[in-house]
Parts: sequence; structure tokens; C-alpha cells
Amino acid sequence: MIYGHGDDVFRYGDKVKINFSSNVYSQADYTELKEHLMQHFDVVGHYPEPDAHTLECLLAEKLGVKENTVMVTSGANEAIYLIAQLYKGWSSIIPQPTFSEYEDACRMFNHIISYDVKDEFDVLPKDRIYWICNPNNPTGNVLVKGMLNHIVRNHPRYLYVIDQSYADYTLAPMLEPKEMTDVFNLMLVHSLSKTFCIPGLRLGYIVASPIIIGRLKQIRQPWTINALAIEAGKYLIENHIQMIPDLKVYLQETMRLHANLSTIDGLKVMKTDTNFMLVSIHNSTAIELKRWLMDNYGILIRDASNIRGLDNNYFRVTTQQPEENDLLVEAITAYVDHLNEVSD
Repeated sequence: MIYGHGDDVFRYGDKVKINFSSNVYSQADYTELKEHLMQHFDVVGHYPEPDAHTLECLLAEKLGVKENTVMVTSGANEAIYLIAQLYKGWSSIIPQPTFSEYEDACRMFNHIISYDVKDEFDVLPKDRIYWICNPNNPTGNVLVKGMLNHIVRNHPRYLYVIDQSYADYTLAPMLEPKEMTDVFNLMLVHSLSKTFCIPGLRLGYIVASPIIIGRLKQIRQPWTINALAIEAGKYLIENHIQMIPDLKVYLQETMRLHANLSTIDGLKVMKTDTNFMLVSIHNSTAIELKRWLMDNYGILIRDASNIRGLDNNYFRVTTQQPEENDLLVEAITAYVDHLNEVSD
């Protein structure tokens, strides 16, 4: 689903005035990072490390785990496809709705896919992987840490991929790599792109047992992480840079946006534990709303109708600045009023 994700701002150019479609915090201050990269711009004249080993060592130290349990990837997306490739032909359970790349990656490598966890014990072979997005995209829900820990530890026969790409956008407790070093059937996927608000640089990583990491490194292509991305990752980690503002305040604004959207007739706003939320609209489609908001306000939202398990009424928005959030509420209210006028 290359063109099916949010943040398709590239389609609209300077028409986009406010981008609610990307889940990444949009007000990050890149001043220091820009200055550092300009001072080290000559790295583009040389090949980077084939496997970003220096960055892996920094991450391992930060996480409190051994170096051979960490693998840096070109965004969390490369991690997902490498895992699907390593376990080519296995069975994959992918509860819906969730991030579409799990299914796309599994289909590419001939997995048997189940979307319903109720009957897989009777249907699927024992070689199976459970794909869990936590916090989940697009719903924003978070599964209880203790429950996940219990499930993984009590079912060692199965593999679990737990994608914690949005861990930095929730106050809910997450599985910590250093707490799971004795678990060998778990792969934790993380996104530095989201932690540091640098999706254009494509940085992610996997934490797993040394055996799994070793096998993943055997199948990945060299030099998938470019020199500027490696340099940025090293700088951000070594200097403990904080790109996301006070999370408690940010999520309070999310709850305010959630409450205000919930007052609009014809909208159903789903509960969320993160900075984004899933919404359904009555008497319209998400794509029609998206076009109207873009044409009339320059506002971009995420049409979520292409996510399995959701229909064409669903869209997703991510919290922006208070005045921008108020404009979104105003704009959608105007759209609903417009629909009512047309139907009268």
C-alpha cells in the first residue's frame, strides 16, 4: 500500500495549510539537528557503515541491552518486511483494524494470513506469528503491558511481533527491551522516525534475541541506512534530544480535540490513548470530507477507508496546535451543515 498511508502531503503541495494526516508531531524544532548535519554534511561523500553498527551500539547502551540484540532498520517498515521475509510461508495472525504493512509484507512472502483470532487454533499450522501494533494504528488504543507480557511468556511456541512505533506518544506503560531479555519468541519494533519526528530520514530498529537478529542481518541488504540518517540518529541519541513536547500537555490537548469533535452531529470519535484518533462520519464518506476540507480550508486528514475492517466513513486525525484543532472542528462543523443544507 505504497500510496495508501497518511501524510500524502506530496499530492497537494502548497495547498496544505494544516496537516492532520500524519501521526508524527509536526511542531518539532530541527534547528540544532540541521546545524549538526550541515557541519557533518561531508558524510554524503563516503559510503556509510553497511549495517549502522555504531548507531546500534548507542541504542543498545541507551536501552540497557546487549549489542547483538539490536538491529537498526530503514524505518520500522523495513523491520516489518525483513521479519516477514525471514519467516516466509509461516502463518500470520493480524487482528484488524491495524497498520496495513503487516498484511502487505506477509502477502509478499507467502504467509497464510488470519484476521480472526477466535478460530486460528483449528485452522492454522503451529508455525505462526502474531502481529500486534501497540499503540495501535489507526485506533490509538493501547493493550495492557502486563497482559502482553503474560501472553508472550506463556506461549513460547509462537512468535510475537509487537510494533511499539508510537510508544513515545502515549503515557501508558510499554514493554521495555531490558525487561524482556530472557524472552526468545518476541520481536519489538520501534521507530526513531516517530520518536524524533524525522520520518523523512527513515530510522527504526528491532530488539530481539541474538539468534533472530543474526538471522535477520543475514537476509538484509547492506547500506539500507544512508549516511545522513546514521549521523542524525547518533546525534539525537547521544545528546538526549527531546523533539516531542511535554507529553501530558500534548495528550490533554488531544482529549480536548476529542471532546470537541464528539459534539458534532454525525461524528463518532473512538477512544484513544495516543495523539491521534479514529473518527467515523454519518451521511458522507471520508474521501468526500477530505476533498472538501482540502478545497475549502487547506486541511489534510487521513482517509482510513482503505484499512481492512473499516468502511468508507472512517478517517483519522492527529492533534495539532490548539488554534489549528479549533479550526478543524469549525471546518467539519461547516461541512456537516453543508450536508444538511444540501439534503433539505
